[in-house]
Amino acid sequence: MNKGVIMALISALAFSILNVFVKELSFTLPIGEIAFFRGLISSVIIVGLMRYQHVHLSHRDVPTLIMRGVLGGMGMICLFYALSGMPLGDVSILSQLSAFFVVIFAAVFLHDILPKKAMIPMAMIVMGASLILHPWNYSTFNSYALFALAQAVLSAAVYTTISKLTNGGGHHQYEVVFYFLICATISGAILMGNDYIGPQGIEWLYILAMGVISVLAQIWMTNAYAWTDPIVVSFIQYTGVFFNAVWGFFVFGEIMTILSVAGGVCIISGSMYLSKIKRDRVMDMRETKIR
Repeated sequence: MNKGVIMALISALAFSILNVFVKELSFTLPIGEIAFFRGLISSVIIVGLMRYQHVHLSHRDVPTLIMRGVLGGMGMICLFYALSGMPLGDVSILSQLSAFFVVIFAAVFLHDILPKKAMIPMAMIVMGASLILHPWNYSTFNSYALFALAQAVLSAAVYTTISKLTNGGGHHQYEVVFYFLICATISGAILMGNDYIGPQGIEWLYILAMGVISVLAQIWMTNAYAWTDPIVVSFIQYTGVFFNAVWGFFVFGEIMTILSVAGGVCIISGSMYLSKIKRDRVMDMRETKIR
């Protein structure tokens, strides 16, 4: 099996385990405190890696880097709130809506032309989200779903920002992640305010594991994109929905409803098709340049 495929699977599994720790901690600790410790521990690890590999902060695109950090930090907090009040599987599925918003943001901010073929998968994604959220029934609508939706929007904004940084070049992945973690730590501290409770016993182990796993998952995912076709990696990342659903069932006794499963199929299928359309478009543009 290709190294990139293995790295993609491992990163998807690692991110799902990270969600388990966050959800477990949310039962006893404030979300701001969880975000603070996650950002702090991961920041220390990233700084250590940067010093070990002689990676230095650049002086280019600082406002864009800060924007990426702020958007990422806000998205992380929204994800944590969603995890605290929704089944893991549902949160994981709604997170895939970021592919939908990436297409929208690319068209608006990067002036990317929206292909006509994208209308069908985008309609599928909207229908899938409706099946999970069922906003037509106020009594069963989960307000935590709004945080999941906000996380998807913010993730799409982050991807758009990273595209600008990548096109400009000159930024090591650790530098980009560093800004995100610092902003996440500050956001968590602000949100926590004077409500610090203080982890007890095994909670410290969960917090430490959360910080370490988040960095490892990020590195594994980056390696996956470096070692194999990005479209393959993006498809494999959808296995995270399965991993989250499994953890939700065995750890928290959560059972996905038929509507959630149907909605998940629509969202994942639509997102995969959107990714393929985007990949085909990029390949066509490259071939045109070569000619």
